Amino acid sequence: MRKIIAAILLVNTCIVLQAQKLESKIPNNVDVVIAANADNLFSLIDISDIDNSFIGKGVLRGTNKKNKVTSVSNMGIDIESNSYYFFKKTDSISYHTVLVELNDRTLYESTLKERKKKKIKRENGYNYIEGYGSLTIWNNTMLVVVNGSKSYSYFKEHKDRFDKLKGEKESSYSFKKRVVKSWIKKEALHVLNNNLSNSIATNKKFQKGKKKNASATLWVRNYGMLMSSFIESFGRKMRSTMSYLMPQKGKNIYGVEEVTANLFFEKSDARVLLEMTVSDYMKKSFKKIYNKRMNSAIVNGFDHDKALAFCSMSMSTEELLVQYPEMMNKLYGGILPKFKQEFDIIGDMLSLIIDEKAIAKLVTGDALFVLNKFAEKEVEYTTYEYDDDYKRKEVTKTRETLVPDFTIMIGSEEKELLTKIFKLGEKYKAVKATNNVYELVVKKAKLPFKIYAVVKNEVLYFTTSKGNALNIERGRVKFKSNKHSKLIKNNATVMFADINGLINSVPAGWFGKKEDKMIRFSNEHLTNIHFRVSKMKGAKISSELKLNTKGKEENTLKLVFRLINDMTK
Repeated sequence: MRKIIAAILLVNTCIVLQAQKLESKIPNNVDVVIAANADNLFSLIDISDIDNSFIGKGVLRGTNKKNKVTSVSNMGIDIESNSYYFFKKTDSISYHTVLVELNDRTLYESTLKERKKKKIKRENGYNYIEGYGSLTIWNNTMLVVVNGSKSYSYFKEHKDRFDKLKGEKESSYSFKKRVVKSWIKKEALHVLNNNLSNSIATNKKFQKGKKKNASATLWVRNYGMLMSSFIESFGRKMRSTMSYLMPQKGKNIYGVEEVTANLFFEKSDARVLLEMTVSDYMKKSFKKIYNKRMNSAIVNGFDHDKALAFCSMSMSTEELLVQYPEMMNKLYGGILPKFKQEFDIIGDMLSLIIDEKAIAKLVTGDALFVLNKFAEKEVEYTTYEYDDDYKRKEVTKTRETLVPDFTIMIGSEEKELLTKIFKLGEKYKAVKATNNVYELVVKKAKLPFKIYAVVKNEVLYFTTSKGNALNIERGRVKFKSNKHSKLIKNNATVMFADINGLINSVPAGWFGKKEDKMIRFSNEHLTNIHFRVSKMKGAKISSELKLNTKGKEENTLKLVFRLINDMTK
């Protein structure tokens, strides 16, 4: 029995190691990884789909013409195995690395153009081609491409040390070039010779971040720390007088830690699911700010079936004002550490001055923008003409412009105060009032549409339609359709667009021939697109970008290839 169990464990271990063969070469200290899951991708498309695509044809054109390569599968690269891109930043240089598997070393070399073949160097079982800031190196099983981007400030800061290492009569340019080349080569060899115990394959967070059916996965170890490092590097390039703008070293300036994004291609939709882990101090604040559901009066305040697009946001204004001083201190105090005392004082003063409950009654934190339609409208504009004596004369002309019909809804429990504000605006002729409908007089902006305001059912409405404003005031706005209610109520932010509704609402003649091709494709295959940001769950915030289709193709990846091909013809 023990032998059977041992055999099973051995087989399982071999399977895992085979699946992680390339991952075992990715150092565990990289900052960013993008993994393409070949099994999931090739369950959706065939190699012939790639060969016949604009992308595949472009790749094949880049091979040695003497060999007449007819398929991307005949290039010596195993495209049906996973491939990876990873990024690592150091004080001296940043590395961009691509790692793929080879199934025929000789075949791969034969596809290289002659000028590249002449540059091949052979060393310890590896072949490599060296460029100024890059290195392509391969053996019998894998190929690594490393691009390095040096830090100019690093060479300046260590000028004295590097001057001692320069060769006799060697220029600074040649020296830096030589050093960067040596760093890149060392990194490439480090990748090729890396072992499982020091690899990303053993990183539980990375492994957990990869979703089962995802075609590709992006993983960022610590977004806030990475951005701090970029800003710090940028700060070194500034003059010493600007040094106070540099963030505190090792400080997570955004409070965002691990970030994972997964790409899915389903039958009727393509989507990107992104998850962010926030630090403890941000988690506490975010949970309080975003722990509320949208006011039902706002959710039901528009026809969900007829809306061309909408954008909703729901948060607690009171909690935002309570949490903001502390968040500001921790966030901006890290970005601008020399001003930490100032931020402390500003935060304390805001807490003393602001009446959070009163402001939260005026603006609850619920807001929703709805685009109803577009219409053509003739508008006047001012231009200048010149007579025979080149004297300029002001002329008023007219032109057709596209005008949106939209409504904005903002939660508010202070009808009495808002009414007083509108009455004051009426006194100064900035507002015209008719039956509790207020028309805003915006002379300087010269908008091609009018804006009307109404306060009703703890909602402040702004709309471009007077008829809509009157119906809101009379309580005649009732809609049967509420198909997006769950989407809006269950998320902190939602953006939605009816793709074909938007396109088809624009009058004929507004698009050119190139756009017409895209419009025909959209009408045939696409339906809508939405982006949502969830409420806090534990220490994570998730967001999703989702494109819905009519499902006419076998899957949405095939649809993407068809779109690329159609657009490049």
